[in-house]
Amino acid sequence: MTVLVLGSSGLVGRRLVRKLADDGTPVVACDVVHPRSAGLPELPGVAYVTADITRLDQLLSIIKEHDVAALALLSYIMGPLMSPEHRDIPLACEVNVAGITNVLEAARLGGVGRVVFLSTVGTYGPQTIYGDRPVREDEILAPSSMYGRMKALNESICDRYAALYGLEVAKVRPSSILGPGSTIWPSRFIERVAVGQTGLVPYGPSSRDNVIAVDDLTVLLSLLLGAQTPRHSTYLASGHNVTMDELAKVVLELIPDAELEFPSPQRRPTYPELFDNTRAVEEFGWTVTGLIETVRLHIDGVRGEAGLAPIGHRS
Repeated sequence: MTVLVLGSSGLVGRRLVRKLADDGTPVVACDVVHPRSAGLPELPGVAYVTADITRLDQLLSIIKEHDVAALALLSYIMGPLMSPEHRDIPLACEVNVAGITNVLEAARLGGVGRVVFLSTVGTYGPQTIYGDRPVREDEILAPSSMYGRMKALNESICDRYAALYGLEVAKVRPSSILGPGSTIWPSRFIERVAVGQTGLVPYGPSSRDNVIAVDDLTVLLSLLLGAQTPRHSTYLASGHNVTMDELAKVVLELIPDAELEFPSPQRRPTYPELFDNTRAVEEFGWTVTGLIETVRLHIDGVRGEAGLAPIGHRS
């Protein structure tokens, strides 16, 4: 079974390609940027190609040439879109709406057996909508950001392709991903601490977020790509529900001399703060790395990319 990974140069894509290759799965790694240009090592047994997801002809050519059986859809304009100052709305719509739809159409026309789409918990609204209970998959979607709204639209289009054409699509909603290269707010806070800068905690001490190690997310994606027909169309990829005070204490346990600043005035996430990942855990036996180890791996990953020693070997 050959798996096509679209968005293979991104935070999740790089690790998913390696995970699949390590498991012996034939992989086609595809991005609009060639891996050499992105500074990525080329792995044995992985075919590297470039394509623009706004070009249906390019996608179909890759699917047919490599006899693609499953597809991981990770390509997206995310970081810039999270900023209210982002002005290139036409490009964002071209990639995030038309491009994602192109991929689904190419999968349909090319006979791809399964598509795994990386969505976001940003498709939900703030915690106040759901009360004090942890949020699960079958909740009302009420995104407040343009990024979340686009992902919610993508999910609706995925569902329509499934209903009209029988295309098998599994949607995965990750929480805040920790791993070097992540642009999520908790990740940025820890990244600054990792290289000796003052950590700017994104929300107030009592505010919650949910953090997941990028490698744990990668495992879930690989399970969905290779499993028998999933029981559900949507899965939460959430990890640890933590207050910012709890997260700060973990960081200080690992780096006791870290300097941290909480925001003033205090802010809260625009998406829920409590999640329940029981569905993925029970169906696939999926497990998540402990909180302290998740944060340590993030810190050491950032330090490694900066040419610094792991925290256990700091002088």
